[in-house]
Amino acid sequence: MNKIQVYGKSTCKTTQKVLDWFTKNNLEIERVDIISSPPSLEFLRKQINSDDLKSFLNSRSKVYREKGFGAELPSKSVVIETMLVDPNLIKRPVVVSDKGVSFGFDENYLNNLK
Repeated sequence: MNKIQVYGKSTCKTTQKVLDWFTKNNLEIERVDIISSPPSLEFLRKQINSDDLKSFLNSRSKVYREKGFGAELPSKSVVIETMLVDPNLIKRPVVVSDKGVSFGFDENYLNNLK
C-alpha cells in the first residue's frame, strides 16, 4: 500500500477522530498540518467538484461565515483561492491514499484502506 497522508489540525475533533481510527486499525500514516502545509492549488483543483462545493468546506470556519458562503457560494476558483489564503476553510481532515481522497470523516472510505 502506498503512503497515507492525513492533512489535519491538532485542535480539530474530526481530525482526532480519524487519527484515532488509524491508530485503532494499526495503519501507518503521515500527518500533515493543514495550516502550515495546506494541499496545493493543483491538488485542490483536481479534487474539488464544482457541483458540490459545500462538501469540501468547513462550515465552522470564521472565513466561511465572514464571506457568507452559507448563503451563496462563489465559483470554484474563488473558493480554492480562499482556501489557499485560509486553509481553515478546507473541510478536515483530508485523507489521501492510493484509493483516493476523502474530505472529512468518511467511514466507508476509511474501511476501504484496511
